[in-house]
Amino acid sequence: MKKTNPTENWLRRVAREISVGASGDEVSAVRMLKGRGGAKLDENDFGGDPSTLRRARKEIEEYIEGKRKGFDLRVDLSRLSLFARDVLRAAEKIPYGETRSYSWVARESGHPQAARAVGGALHRNPVPLFMP
Repeated sequence: MKKTNPTENWLRRVAREISVGASGDEVSAVRMLKGRGGAKLDENDFGGDPSTLRRARKEIEEYIEGKRKGFDLRVDLSRLSLFARDVLRAAEKIPYGETRSYSWVARESGHPQAARAVGGALHRNPVPLFMP
């Protein structure tokens, strides 16, 4: 009997529980695990253009399978504050497979004294995976 890998089990679960929302041809919301904190999204945030949703699901599946290290679809951040947009754009600069501190993201976003607020903005990120 094959031993199950906890990471593979978690990835399969995440893949089953992903919901995506689109605004035109841009991804506007991603929920990876239903009811698990993060951005406060409701069912109205999901759905949208079927072709964009299909492309987003395909890219996410490829990412989870390790076939992709980034995403081609654009992201709609128009509902976020300017501060949150700055934070997510700074986080987007972090190379695949690497991490940075909240202080680093704060400096990169142009808000060097706002490390704690950066943590909050990242926690409420409506498009995780697409923008870390």
